[in-house]
Amino acid sequence: MIKSIARVALTSIGVACIFQFMLHIIQSQFVFLFLKSNITILQVALLAINGATLGIVLTKVKDIIDKNGKREEFMSAKREMLLSIKEQVALIIISLAVISLATAKCPPFNFSNEIYQILLIASFLYSLQILYDTTKSVFLILDF
Repeated sequence: MIKSIARVALTSIGVACIFQFMLHIIQSQFVFLFLKSNITILQVALLAINGATLGIVLTKVKDIIDKNGKREEFMSAKREMLLSIKEQVALIIISLAVISLATAKCPPFNFSNEIYQILLIASFLYSLQILYDTTKSVFLILDF
């Protein structure tokens, strides 16, 4: 579980660094300004979509458990679903913290603006990865 979180976090940061590098080359602030204004709303919307999707998956899993009676086999899936919700809530908090620090008049850390931009982009990418994984589970469960 920790390895999975670290892998997704590092991948998100890596892709965000590449993305930020490309934005720096073309001298665009659009993505950062857009995310700074909208990331909380976007992440709450993704959380709602994830919750609804997990509801569909859990309903189907319950049907499978009722037919097969193998509840233990789905306990790890249930833990992963709960973890995805916790991750998304944590990402919302992290995004709010990053925006607060990036716009602070007296920030406690003397980071360059690009660090804040990378963190904000990475947070958004991580949220999208969670949604992708959840959506993938719908297709897997429908194939079952």
